[in-house]
Amino acid sequence: MLCKRCGKNQALVEDGLCSRCAAAVVAELTPAPGPEPVADAPLPPRAPSAPYDPGARWALLRSPNGLATLAVALLCLVAASDLASVLAGIGEYRFLADAATGDWSRLDSADARRVDELYVWSGRIQLLALAASAAGFIAWFLRVRDNAHVFLPSGQSKARAWAIFGFFVPVVSLWFPRRIALDTWHASAAEPELGRGRAWMVDLWWFLWLGDLLIGRFAANMYDSAETLEETTSATGLVIFADSLDIVAAGVAVAFVRTLTGLQNQRVQARSAGPAAA
Repeated sequence: MLCKRCGKNQALVEDGLCSRCAAAVVAELTPAPGPEPVADAPLPPRAPSAPYDPGARWALLRSPNGLATLAVALLCLVAASDLASVLAGIGEYRFLADAATGDWSRLDSADARRVDELYVWSGRIQLLALAASAAGFIAWFLRVRDNAHVFLPSGQSKARAWAIFGFFVPVVSLWFPRRIALDTWHASAAEPELGRGRAWMVDLWWFLWLGDLLIGRFAANMYDSAETLEETTSATGLVIFADSLDIVAAGVAVAFVRTLTGLQNQRVQARSAGPAAA
């Protein structure tokens, strides 16, 4: 997909802009500093408190394309590490299942060590990929939330800081990111009704990720607390399922990032075309 504006560089989303053109369009929309206020001019109305402050210093329209590309790449890395873990987990599961049924014909101590080491290392790579992906995704999430504040200041129900800390603070992490994502989605849609109709992707992304997180933690605790061979085998099977679900969740997250970034690209293009198009 080529950029709609320059026709040369690769665009992140269909019928969208490349990172360079998106930054140029955003720069064109950024207002220049105004003249010094007149001494006897009436005072402007008092700005509402956060999160509705339209004059916040951070409330600048900036292209989300670069961070979206980074987030998508890191999510794909997570999916690849999950796939490697699933394959290693299948080998571990088969080995444990043979041992549990008393079939020792294919069991060897060297093979056992090799399978265990592969499984452990795949888990470590998963953690590293997940940490990097979380950092990249949250950076993109904060950027699109800031842009949504520029598009519709009164449409943001949560303060800006919650776009970061909402993922980590206990209890509120169960719904704050989803609420911020919905506010951002609705503010970014050039046609509000169309935006509401497609907002199901936010719920799909959020509940799939939340379910994957809960199942993954339960499977990890079950694996760590297993004492018998049968318990370890069952826990390994659940971990494989959790890793497979994580691949699906990463794929949906990629679609969510691309679609929301596309909505903001369309909104920026509509604003640059003039007041009538916006």
